[in-house]
Amino acid sequence: MSLYLVEGPEQDDVLSLADAKLHLRVDFDDDDELIESYVATAIQNIDGRDGWLGRAIGEQTWELRLSEFCGNEIKIPLPPLIEVESVKYYDADDALQTLAPGDYEVVGIGGFGKARVVLKSGKRWPEIAKRAENVVVRFRAGYPTDGGSPAAPTVPAPILTAIKRQVATMYENREAVVVNATVTKLPGGVEALLTPLRVW
Repeated sequence: MSLYLVEGPEQDDVLSLADAKLHLRVDFDDDDELIESYVATAIQNIDGRDGWLGRAIGEQTWELRLSEFCGNEIKIPLPPLIEVESVKYYDADDALQTLAPGDYEVVGIGGFGKARVVLKSGKRWPEIAKRAENVVVRFRAGYPTDGGSPAAPTVPAPILTAIKRQVATMYENREAVVVNATVTKLPGGVEALLTPLRVW
């Protein structure tokens, strides 16, 4: 299994600069670029394929590539799933084909755990070529904005709080070593906030 990022999340869809500054109680613009870099770092630390949390936070598009169809379902990583855009495969003649949406259903959209692409009753996976990446599932995942005006993210409060705490820690302690301070794994209870939401 391989995961490829097609389109990453917009930083403002997770935590805007204005909200980060409000949390930091910063009312000037001199540090905007610095704060934005800390927000990006905090998000990247927990988001997506390489993030500690094991889930998608802001809306993003990925491709899951598999060597073959296995069993009657395909597990989609990085919950919560927004939608499966397509399931493609290389057929026995090595031509790229799109699996008919009527052949499968998607279970677990928007759920806490991993969603699944499940074959419908009486359907079978097609014959495929001999490639390392025969099956390509394109999907969108993450917590979408609420559609309001202005649009607001729907990221759960513990994740937002954890990001804000990481940003605050980086902003207040800009050096790798802080004299006369106790070293902890993650700042300000971040791990405690995120562990219930972690995908194992």
